[in-house]
Amino acid sequence: MKRENLDFLEAEQIDKVMALYGKAMAKKDSEIDTLKSEKKGLEDRVETYETKIKEFDEKAKDNAEWKTKYEELQTSISEQEAKQKAKEEDDILTKNITSIFGDKKFVNDFTKNAIMNEIKTALKDSANMGKSAKDLFEEITNGKDGIFENPNQIVDMPSADESMENTVSKEDFDKMGYKQRIELKASNPELFNKYNK
Repeated sequence: MKRENLDFLEAEQIDKVMALYGKAMAKKDSEIDTLKSEKKGLEDRVETYETKIKEFDEKAKDNAEWKTKYEELQTSISEQEAKQKAKEEDDILTKNITSIFGDKKFVNDFTKNAIMNEIKTALKDSANMGKSAKDLFEEITNGKDGIFENPNQIVDMPSADESMENTVSKEDFDKMGYKQRIELKASNPELFNKYNK
């Protein structure tokens, strides 16, 4: 900031602003110097650590125990990668088989999972080479009962008395007017007598 940028102020105000600005800039310079010093310290530490790591690497190359541990670690990493790949492939296969099920609803999850596992096993079987998951699904479920929910299930419906009792509570009865109570008495005398005590 320059004094000429503040020509709209009085000289005394300009002096105060410039003094405050100078203090602020000195503080910022001090903070920058501190940060530079801290950065240098950190860089020195990193360099020290890198040197120690290089020394350790040189010593460890000849160490048979280190080699064994390194090989074990490599084997473990390879196994983990293989497991992860197998899981990803299984997830994709599960998603594909689930899409084949479409809107069919199984009687329970146990049945659904059993059918899914049977399809997965069949896909790996060389005897089923060339068959799709959909083909295998149809083969496995064709003509079998008890796998899917029946869309035409019989619903247990309450009787007129039960449904009336479920819809009219004692509190509702107490709030009814004369005409409503007469209608209830005509349609369900037992419920009327039960609440009209």
